[in-house]
Formats: sequence, C-alpha cells, structure tokens
Amino acid sequence: MQTSTPPNGRRAGLAGVFEIAARRRALALLPFMFVITAAAALAFFLPGLWTGKAVILVDRQQIPEAFVRPTVNSDIDSQLHSISQEIMSRPRLLKIIDDHKLYPDLRTTRSTDELVERMRKDIRIEFQSDTDRNKRTTRDGKTIAFTIAYTANHPQVAMDVTNRLAALFVEENLRYRERQAVGTSEFLEAQLTEVRARLQNQERRIAEYKEKNLGELPEQREGNLRTLERLQQQLQIAYESNRRAQERTQLITRSLAEIDPGSGAVGGAGAGGPVVTAAEAAAARLNLLRQELAQAEVAYGPRYPDLIALKEQIRNLEKKLATEKAAAARIAATAPPGKKERELRVIPQNPYIQSMMAQLDQANVDTKATSEEIAGLNRQIAVYQRRMENTPKREQELALITRDYETTRELFRSLLGKRGEADIAADLEQRHKGESFRIIEPAALPDRPAGPNRLRLLLLGTALAAGAGVLAVVIAEQVDTSYRTVEEIRAAAPVPVLSTIPRIVTESDRARSMQHRRLATAAAAVGLLLVVGSSFAVARNNYALVGLLSQSDTLAAKR
Repeated sequence: MQTSTPPNGRRAGLAGVFEIAARRRALALLPFMFVITAAAALAFFLPGLWTGKAVILVDRQQIPEAFVRPTVNSDIDSQLHSISQEIMSRPRLLKIIDDHKLYPDLRTTRSTDELVERMRKDIRIEFQSDTDRNKRTTRDGKTIAFTIAYTANHPQVAMDVTNRLAALFVEENLRYRERQAVGTSEFLEAQLTEVRARLQNQERRIAEYKEKNLGELPEQREGNLRTLERLQQQLQIAYESNRRAQERTQLITRSLAEIDPGSGAVGGAGAGGPVVTAAEAAAARLNLLRQELAQAEVAYGPRYPDLIALKEQIRNLEKKLATEKAAAARIAATAPPGKKERELRVIPQNPYIQSMMAQLDQANVDTKATSEEIAGLNRQIAVYQRRMENTPKREQELALITRDYETTRELFRSLLGKRGEADIAADLEQRHKGESFRIIEPAALPDRPAGPNRLRLLLLGTALAAGAGVLAVVIAEQVDTSYRTVEEIRAAAPVPVLSTIPRIVTESDRARSMQHRRLATAAAAVGLLLVVGSSFAVARNNYALVGLLSQSDTLAAKR
C-alpha cells in the first residue's frame, strides 16, 4: 500500500508541519526571541501609573423648597459641566502643577500648554447616571454622585491631587451657587431701581396732569355735578331776589312820580298826608332821574336814545330846581324875622321823601347785588359746565397715561416680591444651606498601580512573538526552492531517479559550521541586547504609552 504525495513532493499534514518546524526551528526561534524580549522589556521598564479616586455626593437643599425657592435652578449635569470647565481652566491646573511639582521630567522639554493638556488627560470625571443600577441615582434620573480620578506616577501624588481636585469641586460649587444667587439678587435690584424710577416718573406725570386739569378729572365728576345743581338752585333764588328788588324799585319810582310838584303838597295837611314842597319834589325827581341815567349808561352805553331824553329831563329839572331855590331865597329875604326863620326851617327835604329815597337806594343796592350775584353764578355755572364737558376727554387722556402706570406698578410689585425671594435665596446659599457637594469617599493611597497591565502585555507579546516565528518560517519556505528528498525531484522532473548521494561532511565543514553558529549566536545576543536597550529607551518615563495601554485595557474590559 502506497501513500499519496502532493504534486510538489512535499509531505502534507502534521508530519509535514513537524518536519518544517524541526528543519526551521532556528529561524522561528530568532524572531520569537526578539519579539518576546521586546515585550518583556517593555513590561518591565514601563513606569507604573497610580490612580486616586474620590466620590462626591450631591446634597439637596436642606430647607424645603416650599418655604424657600432657590434661584439656582440649573440642571445638575450642566452645573457640573460648568464647574468642571472652571476647574480645568489653565490657571487652576498650572497652580496645581506648581504646588505639587507635577511632571518634573516634562517641564524642561514641554510648554505650559502641553503640561496643562497632559494633566487634563490624566483627570477623569465620571457622572453616575441611572443607566447603571449600582450607581447612586434619584428616581428622576438626576445625578446625585460623581467620581473624580487622577492618574500619576506616584501613589502619594495621585492621592493628594485627587483630594485637591475634590476640594476644589466643593468650593467651586459653593462659589458658583452663591455667585448665581447674588447675581440674581443684584439683577433684580437693578431692574427694581429702573422700574422704580420709571414708576416715579409716571406718577409725577400723572400728578402734573391732575394738577393742570384740576376740576375736570373723572373722579371729580360727581362733585362737579352736585356743585352745578347747587349753583343752579342758587341762580333761581338770585333771579327771584332780583325780580323782587326790581319790582320794589319800580313801585317806589311810580310812587315818587305820582308826587305833584305844582300842588306844593301830596295828600294835603288836612288829609293827613305828608307836606311836600315843590323844591323837595323837584329834588327827589332829579335824584331819581340821575340814578336811572347811571343805570342806563352802565346797561346800554352813552349813545343809547333814551339816555338823551333822560339827560334833557335832568337839565330841565336842574333849571326848575334852581328857579325854586331862587324864589325860596327871595321869599325868605322879604319875610318878617320870625316867619323867615320858620320858612328857612321848612326848606330841608320832607321825611317822606327821605324815606322813599332810602327805600329806593336799598332797592337799587339789592338789584345791583342780585345782578352781580347772578352774573357770578352764571360764570361759575359756565365753569362747571365746561368741566363737565371736558371730563370725558380728560378721562380718555388720563386712561392713556395711567395704563402704562398700572402695568409698571404691577411689574414693580412683582419685582419687589422676586427681589425678596432672591435675597432670601442668596442668604440661604451664603449660609451653605442650599444644594452642596460633600466628599463621602476621599481618595486613599492606591495599593496597586492602575497601569500598565504587565501580564496582559506579556501575553500579548508572546502571541506576537509566536506569530512572528510562524511568519518567518512561512516566508522562508516560500522563498526556498531547493530539493531535499527524492520525492521532490520526482515530482518536479519527469525523468527517473537512479540513485542518491548522501551529504558528505568533513572536519573542515564541521569547524566552519560551528564558527557560523557562534557568529549567529553572538549576533543574536547583540540583537537581543539592542532590543532590550531600545525597549528601555522607549519605556523609560513613557507615561503617554502607559496611558495608551491602560486606556486600551479599559476599553477591552468595558467590551
């Protein structure tokens, strides 16, 4: 029974693999040693990174919001983001770097911006959310705890810097909330001052408008109406009084006109009437005409036709009175002494005439007074009627002015209440009774490095080394075209093989082979030393590579 061979004459299956491995073991061992040495050197020389971690709890407001409403209502995630940006700012991180003397090897070769960026990469903040059941969260999904981690090349430095960052978060949160609360209070105070000034200006405008239009305002309508009714009643009374005074004047005037100046008496002595002389009657008549003239001039003007007739009558009476006085004087001069004295005593006006003239004067005074009262009442009535007519217009104008005033007053009251609430909220934040951060787990001294994972690196290096050895053998087999067995020749050439000649090894061949092995061993040793040196140069203080490897491990663990 014969075994089948491949077309190229080489053995297939595991036997062929083992034969190739046995023949190429030196070639496979060389890249394997180089790669595994490089991986081991890197795992050994890479510096260790230590991570400190602190847990901060978000404490809710201690006083219920039903009593004090906070003015800082921003979402906790956005608030943490703002505080993180503040703490991660360049001045803050530079101060931490200087205080803790971080990155001493990089200070001479890197700029401050690069140092800050390096520290930002070393800081990790994780907000705990409701996606993880093991995290502390509220029912509504709001974050109530978060962790701060910092990675350094020394455990003490990692712990100190982490606690420093956690304290900064607590302090910055207090300042952030206090700044927002005080800023809200100051903003409301500024708005309140502005609205107060606008309100005072509007009140001054309304006061000036009311003072300017006093008596025509809508709220004075009822008072003006009652006053107008009272004035109309007074006007009716004044008209009635004036009518009665005019009637008395006419009655007295007719009584004086009925006196007969030619008879020398009215009623006669025998009849019991008053004795009136012609001179007294003329004087009374003259006095009456003069009063009528004065009233007519005031009422009608100097060119009224009746005034001319009155003036003519007055001139005639003045002439007649002068004649009567001259006649009385002559009679008195020719009369006996006793009679002279008696006649001279009769010349004064008669008491009846005097009484009638006094009544006439009083009637004229009453007429004039009531006329003036009527004129005054008419003027007052006109004033109040004008006020009543202008009241709708003033009401419309006042409505336009007071409309903005009412809006401003409501805004002022609202701002006043909000400013009071903001002041209470600001005092709450200043007393640290509002929402705050509390460190519940400060960073402790790490007991094991966070990276790199040296065992994982060795395993990875071993896998890469085995792959490099296999790859070297495969490439060598593909490149090598020599024949090693009779089957390979028979498969390649159609002619028969008559015989084979074994390899003849002489002493010189053995010596030369031994020399080649020694040289190869020395070259491999030198190469391994170079690999170790290169790995040391690459791994020494290469925290960036450690961070990259640690990040890869973290991603692999998450997956």
